[in-house]
Amino acid sequence: MDERIFYYKISPEVIKNKIFLVNYTGDSETTNSEYVECCDIYTSAVTRFFTGQTYAYSSMTDILSGGTTGDSILNLTIPIFLTENTIDIGYYSVFDGMVVQQNTMTNFLFSSTTLNPFKYFFYNTSDTEFKKYLSFSDYKIDWGDGSPIQTVNNVAPNNYAHTYTQSGYFVITMSGMSPWGVNLVKKKISVPYSAATITDPNGTAYFIPAGGNWSGTPISYDYIFSGDSTCDVELQSSGNYTTIPFIISGYTYSSLTDLQVYGKSTDTKLFAGKYRLGIPVKIDNETVGTLKEVTDTYTAYTINEKYYYDFPDGTTVFVVESSGITSDMLVCSAITKNEALINVIDEPEIQSDVFIERGKQSGLESVIRLGEVDNVGDLEKYGYGFYKVNEI
Repeated sequence: MDERIFYYKISPEVIKNKIFLVNYTGDSETTNSEYVECCDIYTSAVTRFFTGQTYAYSSMTDILSGGTTGDSILNLTIPIFLTENTIDIGYYSVFDGMVVQQNTMTNFLFSSTTLNPFKYFFYNTSDTEFKKYLSFSDYKIDWGDGSPIQTVNNVAPNNYAHTYTQSGYFVITMSGMSPWGVNLVKKKISVPYSAATITDPNGTAYFIPAGGNWSGTPISYDYIFSGDSTCDVELQSSGNYTTIPFIISGYTYSSLTDLQVYGKSTDTKLFAGKYRLGIPVKIDNETVGTLKEVTDTYTAYTINEKYYYDFPDGTTVFVVESSGITSDMLVCSAITKNEALINVIDEPEIQSDVFIERGKQSGLESVIRLGEVDNVGDLEKYGYGFYKVNEI
């Protein structure tokens, strides 16, 4: 993650739509004017004032409080760099291929046969065995044909059967009422049943909060839609909002020292030979940046495809081209949350391996090795302290 700090300057000079025309009065100038009356010459003082019009910027006070009832008339958009990915919000691992139930709180299966196409069977597959808090929920079935709502007490493999009296499309609704809200799952069926493929066997899930500002407002999610069934990154991005690329600039700290190299360059006048002009600086065969230009006015360089300009007064300006999220940055693949790594940011990794060769030792090895010792001095130094010598 990039930990650089960027500062944005907000002042009237950069807000172009707040330029307006004003009148001004400048300094005055007094001159002597001569005129002739008959043969006498008279002199008088004439004062002239310099006036005109010019364009001026509105003050920040006017911008921040010049609207209705003192509201700000400033409409400011600041771009934000988003460099995080799924790893930063919790560790995810590649999909392991194991399929689990999509809705553990309210879920059911239905079936029928062509031998009795008006009769449908309902199976409650809510995960009440492992999710003990679901014991607070009361489950009910609405068959969608106006028949009485039926209470559900059992779970699969037990089933509930219902026979429809007319043909058509019906919506089977299972509701789970709990202290925190109501969960609903709706699935559409066709009566009489045929061998045709059901378009949406997973149905649509609804949740109605029991309290809070959104109390009574249903939140729905259709399990099958284009974003899920079609793995195409083009469907997840669009370039219709702004010109691509667009320029982002601002103030930051100087990063010129990141381009220092070992040894001295051929141009020793260039920062005492600590930098190389026009030659990419690489770490592990990856380019970090390049010193582009050094003048009396500024020093220009790039780091990680961002342009930096250092000025003699200590100011550093950055300029970068951004295009937001494009299809080239997206990868279509399944990822799953690894519950064993909840609240863990990164996957555990080994920074260094330590290998200890213990060899093969027997119970009499210490005695056998005494045959390699000739004197007490050898005994103390043998095997870098193989023997522990007690001094009396």
